[in-house]
Amino acid sequence: MNMKIFCRQRLISLFFLAILSANSVFADANLSQPGIFWQINKPGLTPSYILGTIHSDDPRVTVLPSIVRDHFEKADSVSLELIMDKRSMRKMAMGMFLKGNKTLDQLLGKELFDQVVKAANRYKIPAFFLKRIKPWAVIAVLSMPPQKTGLFLDLLLYREAKERKKRVYALEKIKEQSYVFESFSLEEQIVLLKDTLKNAEIMPEMFEKLHELYLEHDLTALMELGIALVREDKENQALGQAFYKRMIDDRNLIMVERMQKVLQEGNAFIAVGALHLPGEKGILKLLEKQGYRVFALY
Repeated sequence: MNMKIFCRQRLISLFFLAILSANSVFADANLSQPGIFWQINKPGLTPSYILGTIHSDDPRVTVLPSIVRDHFEKADSVSLELIMDKRSMRKMAMGMFLKGNKTLDQLLGKELFDQVVKAANRYKIPAFFLKRIKPWAVIAVLSMPPQKTGLFLDLLLYREAKERKKRVYALEKIKEQSYVFESFSLEEQIVLLKDTLKNAEIMPEMFEKLHELYLEHDLTALMELGIALVREDKENQALGQAFYKRMIDDRNLIMVERMQKVLQEGNAFIAVGALHLPGEKGILKLLEKQGYRVFALY
């Protein structure tokens, strides 16, 4: 495969993973909400279901429990954060690259860019490619450990839903997800990149812990893990909080609004990153405030 195409595909895959798995720093860690698969009820409507995912290609995650698979197969529609087709991925890729003659090494300086190259070595992304992408795209890469197959759970759900000829809906638009990053200036993106580089070495360990808590269905502990990581950086905490507010809380409002159509249709299967579910500003509480009753099935 052409190296440039390979790097672009890897970068897109890692971006999907990173943006769909960020942690909220505003979640209420005292609110216990165990469970990753929930039923959504409202009088007069056929029940629907929502699965919290971690966007991983680990077979411990990608092999669905029988209760989840049963409802997925019987669902009339499947809703995901994004439609993961080639067109969407190409559109995503276009937004990741620097425009004009700017290069990342020029923006960062040699010392910082060398740190990026070193951290990206384990993702098999070469320096020549890194020079062409924006700081936020590097953050997306370094926020996740290397993937073995790239076939993460959300992508597999999308492909199977299409194979089964189910109606497939997107809860967000590409430009809305990109706005999470693009709304920050280049200077702010570089600050966030520096913070990411500080944590690059411990991210594999953190992600393994994330898997463990997910497999234990412990949403509260997942929140606490994310909160602890963000609070370690005292110097840029305000910027970090603004970033994660846009990453999680603001997106939750959009996704709940877009869910209304499929919830009214009934028998919908919805899959979003697990860390979008818990907390007072999480999707579960937002649904309850709109008169739905939610309870954990798994």
